[in-house]
Amino acid sequence: MSEAKKESIIASALKLFEEKGFHATKVSDIVKDAGIAQGTFYLYFKSKEDLFRSIAETCLQEIVQALDDVPPYCDPGTMRLVIRRTVTICYQNRTILCILNLHGAASPEIADISEQYYERMAESIVRLLKQAGAYPGYTDEQLEMTAYGLIGMVEMASYQWFVVKGHGTEYIDPLTDALVGIHGNCPADSEAGGDEA
Repeated sequence: MSEAKKESIIASALKLFEEKGFHATKVSDIVKDAGIAQGTFYLYFKSKEDLFRSIAETCLQEIVQALDDVPPYCDPGTMRLVIRRTVTICYQNRTILCILNLHGAASPEIADISEQYYERMAESIVRLLKQAGAYPGYTDEQLEMTAYGLIGMVEMASYQWFVVKGHGTEYIDPLTDALVGIHGNCPADSEAGGDEA
């Protein structure tokens, strides 16, 4: 089997998913755009969902690898590095980000893909937070909450700036700086007047 044909199928699928949406795109549309026979598609993928699973898995591996490459110590530069790498990968994979945001758990065909995607990303972030000694005193459950919070924050901001607003790579650093600054710019409880009932 040819790697070039597989890449052509993936490129056509991503283009059509972005243009027409995941559900409206058929396998016949993908093979027509890729200039291959329909039978060739099934040499590489069992279905459109299998194709999307493969694309999402590749994106996830990039994120996990980027997180694994972060130095195992905790300082402001480390958190910025984690967020910047994740923002960059979100930009590079904005079609997947779009599909997950528009369909995700609401779509029976890709709900399990979406769930596995976020679960594995959260596991990587928890592992990194533990290695870095971040959030001392947090339980495993609190670290998992923190991981999902970071994922949600980075993903939604990336979705708005790269998909909805259509900005390019020039926004990677400003977006990273804004996300890193969110926690640092919150006043302490004593300054905020404490809890209100």
